[in-house]
Amino acid sequence: MLEAMQERQTSIGGEVYRLPEPFMVLATQNPIEEEGTYVLPEAQMDRFLMKEILTYPRPAEEHEILDRSTTGALTGPREAVGTVTLEDVRFLRQMVDQVYVDPAVKRYIIDLVFTTRGSGPRPVPNLTQSVRVGASPRGSLALMRVGQAHALLHGRDYVTPDDVRAMRYGVLRHRLVLTFDALASGIKPEQIIDAVFHAVPMP
Repeated sequence: MLEAMQERQTSIGGEVYRLPEPFMVLATQNPIEEEGTYVLPEAQMDRFLMKEILTYPRPAEEHEILDRSTTGALTGPREAVGTVTLEDVRFLRQMVDQVYVDPAVKRYIIDLVFTTRGSGPRPVPNLTQSVRVGASPRGSLALMRVGQAHALLHGRDYVTPDDVRAMRYGVLRHRLVLTFDALASGIKPEQIIDAVFHAVPMP
């Protein structure tokens, strides 16, 4: 997995296999029954563009699960709504590349990331007591790229600060290494991310 993400290849028994272009790596992390598994080091977690957290379904959603189970809708074959070809994906990636990022928005992203490291233009009080390691340069790249994609999805060819803010948790939550004190106090990465975005003025 890690070789695929960094080198775009995988090797088995000394033989190298190049991965198709494009490709995607998905991984799951189950907080229950973790015996025999280990948490990835920070540098390896940093290779993931985003980290999303899935929770239990809401009561209405769980009710729908029960309804579908009794009608056989959960086990019956589903028809595809539509298909997306590899050419479609390549085209959309090219479109994301063309979404304009103003220097002021780039500066905003840099200020945010440097603030997670404790050296931004308006530091967050007591941040170093909660954050052992802030976001890396990959965090800056991810905020920009995800901002470009978010803008494109909303029909714009330019990135706004709101595009950067919209996906902040998914991009940064796995890039902040919290201190033991923060973990023991139950502080969540999302709280720190909110404090950073509150501290850094929008352009």
